[in-house]
Amino acid sequence: MASWLAEHAHLAGRYPDPDGEPARSAIARALRVPAEAVLVGAGARSLIEAVVPAMGWRTLAIERPCYTQPIRCAQRAGCRVLHFRCGETPPAADAVWITNPHNPDGMPRRWPEGACGVLDESYMPFAERRRLGVRRGVVRIGSLTKLWAIPGLPVGYAVAEPERIARIRRFLPPWPASTLALALVPKMLAHISARERAVARARRRLIAYLKQAGWEVRPSRASFVLARPRGPMPDWDAHRILVRTFPEWPELAGWVRLGLPHGRSHWRRLKEAIWEAC
Repeated sequence: MASWLAEHAHLAGRYPDPDGEPARSAIARALRVPAEAVLVGAGARSLIEAVVPAMGWRTLAIERPCYTQPIRCAQRAGCRVLHFRCGETPPAADAVWITNPHNPDGMPRRWPEGACGVLDESYMPFAERRRLGVRRGVVRIGSLTKLWAIPGLPVGYAVAEPERIARIRRFLPPWPASTLALALVPKMLAHISARERAVARARRRLIAYLKQAGWEVRPSRASFVLARPRGPMPDWDAHRILVRTFPEWPELAGWVRLGLPHGRSHWRRLKEAIWEAC
């Protein structure tokens, strides 16, 4: 990755393709959908921001606790948010928002039969994404940034019926993502299987570390793990580790979401932080 970025740094001096090429065509091939059903954005975040006002939904059902950006975006658009819990039937609404695997617990979720809305598949394995296709009434939103852990080059996509894609596009800036990010997408997708295997190995290793230290750990299929210590919380700041906490969700008090470390020094710092608190 580093060598590719060095070789292609000159692309930073060029305007991006307005249609998001070559990323759009590469994503369409990878997901086995028509290119006209794909919209590229500067990370899934930009598409999450645009989808509710673009669709004109007035009510949105979403599971709690959850990643809060969809809630904030819906509320800014004047959309009323209705909550439901895992395992409950979503309340009647113009649309439902399902994140699969769910954030923050990393566990699979089912799409409600007959529902329309948004499927956030940012943490879903690509083998599963390829089977979904273009679904009537559903806007699929995904991220490539999260899998590759490159937040400085955000790139995401939406897959939907072309008329829905056109509506969402009107709510995005003229250029979908940086030229460098768009050029990087075909390379990322060519190595997606190997990357997902590496993520799975790192996730198993992290879960083993946490369980060995006596933590309560939720099973996860994502690139993060939700867990809580049975004793004191580690001093994350002292070890220069950033974890996700959930002050907005009282039911997750004491839980933290840990991403997957990169490299030996990161693993060593994590292990030291966990065991020093035991």
